[in-house]
Amino acid sequence: MGLLTRLLGSVPGSSTSVSDKGFSLRDLANVNPALAEHYLWSENVVPANVDPDFVQLGCGENVLSGFVNLDFIPHDERVFPWNLLDLWPDAWSDVAQGVFAEDVLEHFFHAEQVYILANVNRMLREGGVARVLMPSLPRLVDYGASYQPAPDELLHRSFGVDTGADALNMGMRFSGHRWLHSAESLAALATMCGFELEATSCAHSSVTKFESINLRNETDSLSFANELRKTRPIRRALVPPLAVSGASLVEEVFPGAHLYVATLPRPSVDYLLPSSIAADAVTCLNFRASNLSSFNEHNLKSLVIDGINADKPWHFDETLRSRPCMNVVTRNQLRLVIGEAREISRMSLSPAASVGEYFVVGCAEVFTRGDASG
Repeated sequence: MGLLTRLLGSVPGSSTSVSDKGFSLRDLANVNPALAEHYLWSENVVPANVDPDFVQLGCGENVLSGFVNLDFIPHDERVFPWNLLDLWPDAWSDVAQGVFAEDVLEHFFHAEQVYILANVNRMLREGGVARVLMPSLPRLVDYGASYQPAPDELLHRSFGVDTGADALNMGMRFSGHRWLHSAESLAALATMCGFELEATSCAHSSVTKFESINLRNETDSLSFANELRKTRPIRRALVPPLAVSGASLVEEVFPGAHLYVATLPRPSVDYLLPSSIAADAVTCLNFRASNLSSFNEHNLKSLVIDGINADKPWHFDETLRSRPCMNVVTRNQLRLVIGEAREISRMSLSPAASVGEYFVVGCAEVFTRGDASG
């Protein structure tokens, strides 16, 4: 009860009070920093004194010579900290000739993959290449269809898998896999993010620097490899909240992130774009907002753009995210929000469903084609 007493106070609309002070995310950060960070975000720091001509994302222990090696858990001085779902700094826009990622993208949900590749596009120079290796969903389906639980088979030996369907499910989720691709779906993802896709073998690349640095091959690992060449630039705008209604400000957690508590059902955070943008130019939107009071509710957060379908707002699925602060709307999903509208200018996010819910909000990230006009 000690931690609860220090952190929680009177909840609006409730007769229960465990202290004289309301909830503080800053206090939580002092008591349990890792838990507080779960709901927050930061901006990645550009490594000092390095040439980002070639960058490896999510390197793990596979540190490559001649690359800037990035990982969210840097295990030694050769690896720099970088969280793919934090803000990517403008200082590393149009700097890289190539970006390499093996066994990385599949550990994120589809909308998060759009977010990551949109930022990779921004990092690459014109004509730059992102090389992506990951498990192939069709090959995994074939593997499950022909699965035999032999004594030396990995999934059987390590996890007790006995059937093809279980092998398929285990393979899809093995080591935190969240979203696998076919050639068709990866090509669609690449196009959305300003790339043209070219299939290759795992060992061979059109870029000399990427030749034979793969950890996996097609036969043993069911992996497939693709080159994503930047053909259309993507730009990003950071839009701060214009107004918050139906909630009371609790505290500024850090510049650009504020904690609120809902005083009305469905509080609203409004964002106004500097000028209207063509809906067809949007790659994705991401709203930095975390709800600290409710979990895994499909209708917890919702979005209305320019008042369209205000009586039937578009709801985010809380189960399709790796971090609470990622609220991504992809180009395809945007049409579900705005219908046939051709431009967008004002966005209203509801980050909570009920009175008394605590939520932290920050900027909206708006990713558009670089040739988009207002």
